[in-house]
Amino acid sequence: MEPMRRLLAILLLPLLLTACSDPGSALSRAESTGVLNVGVVDNPPRTVPTDGGDVTGPAADLIGDYADSIGAHPSWQVGELEALAAAVERGEVDVIIGADGEAKGVTPTSSSGDAGAVLVGEQETPLKESIDAWLAQRD
Repeated sequence: MEPMRRLLAILLLPLLLTACSDPGSALSRAESTGVLNVGVVDNPPRTVPTDGGDVTGPAADLIGDYADSIGAHPSWQVGELEALAAAVERGEVDVIIGADGEAKGVTPTSSSGDAGAVLVGEQETPLKESIDAWLAQRD
């Protein structure tokens, strides 16, 4: 009977690991780690990466305020929209700011005036809903 249990455990382990790595977990990950991974498209004046690794502009201020509201701080990753969208799909970036357009695999949140829309992964419904609710409270 022991070999049957071992075989069952081997077969079920990948399923259990997959269930634990929920693709819609960017919000819970940011809340638990205190870090919101933010992809930044260099798009002055909306987003302006500095030489010191910080980002300024209305979109950076907006996402920084949102991160504060969930007990996190932004960790900036500057890049091109398509590369950042791919990073969202891989779970390396949670949100993208500064983009003027859309990209495969990401969807915009509510419009946020001069800051533009925040892009999140299409599968990241909890994060999108959280940002949209936060934006609605600000209005």
